Amino acid sequence: MKKKLIHLIIGVGLGAGLLWLVFRGTDWTGVLEAIAGANPAWLVVFLGLTLLSFVVRVQRWSYIVRTAKPVSFRHLFSATQIGFLANFTLPGRIGEVVRAIALTRLARLPFTKSFAMVILDRITDLFGLLAVVIVTVFAYTPENIPIPESLSVFGYKEFPARNIYYGEVLTIVSLVVFVSFFVLLYVKQALMLRVSDRLCARFSHRFADKVHVSLQHFADGLHIFRSGSDMAKSIGFSLLVWAIAMLAMTSVIKAFGVHVPWYGIFVIQLLLAVFISAPGAPGFVGQFHAPIVIGLVMFVPGIEDSKAKAIAIMAHLLNLIPVAAVGLVCLYMEKLGLAELARESAQTEAEIVVEETSPALK
Repeated sequence: MKKKLIHLIIGVGLGAGLLWLVFRGTDWTGVLEAIAGANPAWLVVFLGLTLLSFVVRVQRWSYIVRTAKPVSFRHLFSATQIGFLANFTLPGRIGEVVRAIALTRLARLPFTKSFAMVILDRITDLFGLLAVVIVTVFAYTPENIPIPESLSVFGYKEFPARNIYYGEVLTIVSLVVFVSFFVLLYVKQALMLRVSDRLCARFSHRFADKVHVSLQHFADGLHIFRSGSDMAKSIGFSLLVWAIAMLAMTSVIKAFGVHVPWYGIFVIQLLLAVFISAPGAPGFVGQFHAPIVIGLVMFVPGIEDSKAKAIAIMAHLLNLIPVAAVGLVCLYMEKLGLAELARESAQTEAEIVVEETSPALK
């Protein structure tokens, strides 16, 4: 409980800090005028692409879940959208745990299996993110970025290009290491479990047992790697998810009559992924707006401050509204309660794992 509270305080603090940084001294009259002047046709395209991404994400996940048990598209869709709703409305990014619990309820799968399938889906998503990073590194040569006075902190007037380059390299290395770990866990499962046992036992034998069981289930869930066809399809849909996201971002920017270089959309999407990956305030408030404003400042020199903020606000709202609406409909159709799922997700997942799978340790 104490850990959850700390995460909540950090998340809300992060969101509040970013909100203050981005929107301090904002000309709200200019923002409203920019929103009123936006092209509604491009905003409709954005909404359509957002809804399409919901379907594509579920199709990607289906290639993973079916390795454990055939599950209907409706139940996969409902579990996914309920998880999204939790991520957008509750602090601490508990949506992934909520998605696993919803799948457990709807498909009658063990929680540990459901949670492993969620983690595998997130790993598959990293292939799309890795592709975005690689394109960004080769297509975009960083330059020192002037910082507008409204975004300047502690007197800094520009952001060094070397920091952007280092950030790109660090992201690639981190993604490669993360993906390699799970691939190695499947290929050399026994070795990885022995290493994990020895390292974790230095802290606590009970902790080592919990980690062992979790890794065992993740390894068992990696059946997708046994099928080259399913793996290729899953990665293909992951690339499609990211392509749709970038087309959607292009649409909302075009709605305001702003032109961004094609590689600039890659950078903005990468910044957005980094910002919202951290636990934050409900709705990703601040975390969603800051990277879009920063990206627009990077690639559209002289862009009006109010227009950049208007684009960030509309992109956030047009993501939040369909996620909330579709998620609430799924909750109603499946007769589930978000508060109940959130309370259950707050339990110690490690305790549930040990209770359900303790024979595997014997």
